Amino acid sequence: MLLTRESVTHRGRFHAIENTTSLPRPTQKPRPKFYIAAQNTPDSFIFAGRMGYSVMAIPLTGAAMRPLLGAYREAWKEAGHPGEGEVMLAFHMFCHEDRAHARVVAGPLLDAYLRSLVEAAGDWLDGPASADYPGYDRMVAKLRETTAADQISSGAAWIGSPNEIIAAIARTREAFGDFEHASLQVNLNLMPLAAAQASMRLFAERVMPRFAGTDR
Repeated sequence: MLLTRESVTHRGRFHAIENTTSLPRPTQKPRPKFYIAAQNTPDSFIFAGRMGYSVMAIPLTGAAMRPLLGAYREAWKEAGHPGEGEVMLAFHMFCHEDRAHARVVAGPLLDAYLRSLVEAAGDWLDGPASADYPGYDRMVAKLRETTAADQISSGAAWIGSPNEIIAAIARTREAFGDFEHASLQVNLNLMPLAAAQASMRLFAERVMPRFAGTDR
């Protein structure tokens, strides 16, 4: 309601608001597009497809993305929505002319990010399992053993030279299936601003033109 009305009163099970307005106001009509964050649970992907929402995921689980995205698109079609849905996958990206230098710069930063992610999600391993998030304890346990090198080799992180990243994108689409959008994390961890900007420019100049005009 906050996306379609300027003054909203709501008394729900968990939260209550009185004459509340969200700022800045959205300009899309009737509202901004909804992306459902989904990661490990097929029910989340199926729900998004059935409701006609776009879905956003992080391919940390590698090839497991293919059946999850397949479940999303199948649920989308079964619900009678036009098209095949819309998928956004999030990737860490660092592009440099020298592939070895790209790994030297971005590898330790991605490793630090992965460690912080495991620390933040440590309760999944050390605390009681939640029936609302089945399988997340296994996902975090697997993530604990994951390194930047693993993420690069699996296509979950696009780090390397322009030609390497072009090849990684092709492998990613083959492994996961087609996806409409890539959300790129370009300033991972404590990446210096100048390095992130140079990476983005090189990606825009050398990688993006290879995919211009494609459906996905």
